[in-house]
Amino acid sequence: MEVIPTEAIWWRLFLLFTAVGVLAAGTVTAFFIYSLFKYRSSGQALGEDRGTGGRIYRIMVESPLSGKSKYLLFVTGIIVMGLIVATIDETLYLEKSPPVEDALVVMVVGFQFGWQFEYSVGGETVTTINYLVVPSDTLIEFRVTSRDVFHAFGIPEFKNKIDAIPGILNSMWIKTPDEPGKVYNAYCYELCGIGHSLMVGKVIVVDKEEFYNAYNSGPDVFSEYVNNVISKYK
Repeated sequence: MEVIPTEAIWWRLFLLFTAVGVLAAGTVTAFFIYSLFKYRSSGQALGEDRGTGGRIYRIMVESPLSGKSKYLLFVTGIIVMGLIVATIDETLYLEKSPPVEDALVVMVVGFQFGWQFEYSVGGETVTTINYLVVPSDTLIEFRVTSRDVFHAFGIPEFKNKIDAIPGILNSMWIKTPDEPGKVYNAYCYELCGIGHSLMVGKVIVVDKEEFYNAYNSGPDVFSEYVNNVISKYK
């Protein structure tokens, strides 16, 4: 099953809304320009009856339930419903669990004012603070909570975020890029105290094969590998 990256989904929605907005704005602007020349003053005396201005004028000005203006309402309704359905469909896709079973699961715990990342390796937990190392071309499932106040975990480039709430485990997923070497910032999107603006984590994308070689070698080897990667970015 092909997995659509989260950022691609949001860009697709953005472009859809932009295209509809440009089309609507262009149509209205064209009508205004047409009306400007079509119904400009012809030098008739003030107060003289000049009629209703033709078919377009009647469609745009008549009661919404009369004549051909019904078609305008119908088309508008179809466009709005299409946008609603597209939005719901895409957001439901994002809210589901990762669409493959071999996603890498990372526990994310927010605290004032940082992020704790936990990997489950060979039945043990490997923990890092504010630095997360992930493999390239891999689905990552974040299981997010907090140990003090409300936070919200998000990585802007992936167009996804989730609330971090004490006692509640929320989840979101991303697909990392194919090429290693990328570094992203992870932010808190919930005002959580005086150090909120400093609550920034680093997400480091490394070679997939290299990552899993260390991951499958046990917690000690993996912990050393992760710390070596992190030391290069501190």
